[in-house]
Amino acid sequence: MRNDYLSRTKSGEAVDLVECKRLINKRFANSKAKVVIEKELSILINEEHLVTASMAPVMEREFVIGYLFGQGFIANIEEVESIKIEGNTAKVKVKDIQKISQRTKKTTYRIVSGGGKSAFFDEVGLPKIYSEMKIDKNDVFKAMNTVFEKAEIYKETGGVHVTGLFTPEAIPICIAEDIGRHNTLDKVIGYALIHKIDCRNTFLASTGRMASEMVEKICRANIPVVATKTAVTKLGLEIGEKCGLTIIGFVRDIGTKMSTDMEVRIVREREMKIYTNAERILQY
Repeated sequence: MRNDYLSRTKSGEAVDLVECKRLINKRFANSKAKVVIEKELSILINEEHLVTASMAPVMEREFVIGYLFGQGFIANIEEVESIKIEGNTAKVKVKDIQKISQRTKKTTYRIVSGGGKSAFFDEVGLPKIYSEMKIDKNDVFKAMNTVFEKAEIYKETGGVHVTGLFTPEAIPICIAEDIGRHNTLDKVIGYALIHKIDCRNTFLASTGRMASEMVEKICRANIPVVATKTAVTKLGLEIGEKCGLTIIGFVRDIGTKMSTDMEVRIVREREMKIYTNAERILQY
């Protein structure tokens, strides 16, 4: 498996320096701050406009492939003949435009939890995940820690979500950052498709909430386990249960700083909640 995510996130292409006023010792002073760049990327399929996405300008090729797969417009990477990124436009050429047109016409949309538009999938049409993979609970914490350690844009700006794809031993395959949690998921799935990685033997660690539309994309990619540092939703759990996905929420290692209304709490004992298909997580 290739492991080149570091060169992607250290390029500086997604971060800019801006002027601001900072409150220091009860007084405002001139200062500078790093912010994440937000780019509009139009996706064209065989010269026909499909959608325009807001994203951080890194891993654009992976994002486009992952988005097309996650939305059901392509079934696999073999359906894509070529993809070219030119400025704010991604030009995708597919081998069978009629097949894509039929899928596009059948697609219905809904406003999702992140505020954007996503394809609606009948749960019956989602695949059942068959995987014999089991992972140690310690490796779940290791993966979540790695997500934050390797997230360069997050460390510089604090303005992005992060998703990492890992081997069963918590070795990072790909770590993606973006302004949207959906985009980070599309990027790692796109990376897996491009590099022909068997996702049935991988797991995800994410900073994003696991709502239904996130879970649907994960199930489509046949990834058997997802862990998040934050919450899950009831519908997301129901879909994950039906598809055989293991969903873990509130993963917090010792030393994690948790902000509350009154104070910052330091986690002193490891925490996680396994909501579905717990048999994949080794308990010893």
